[in-house]
Amino acid sequence: MKNSALLKKDVADILRASLIALLISLVLVLAFALIVRWASLDGTALTIGNYVIKAVAVLIGICVGFKGASGGAVKGALTGLLYMLLCVFVFAVADGFKSANFNFADLLTTVITGIIAGIISVNIPRRGRTRE
Repeated sequence: MKNSALLKKDVADILRASLIALLISLVLVLAFALIVRWASLDGTALTIGNYVIKAVAVLIGICVGFKGASGGAVKGALTGLLYMLLCVFVFAVADGFKSANFNFADLLTTVITGIIAGIISVNIPRRGRTRE
């Protein structure tokens, strides 16, 4: 029974962190689009900006979304994976499914960022966090 409750909390942490990261990503993409339009950036800057946006979104999503204080690396990796899949779906829907791009480098970036952020997040003591 205890394992079932712990699993539910872990799944809730992963879903919460992924959705927070997705929302942050959408806001950052809109802000970056304004900067690109104003500054006329080249393709390299767009690629680097894309990776930075995804890494920052996953980092913030995990730091804000994780409530439990265990399993940081695994939950972080799963959060990065789920976030990437949600991003591909949401941006494909926004594009009308004309060009759904799945990039292995993006997947690798989000999963590695998720692992690092998950480890950091569960090891920072915070008020109200439960230690299982």
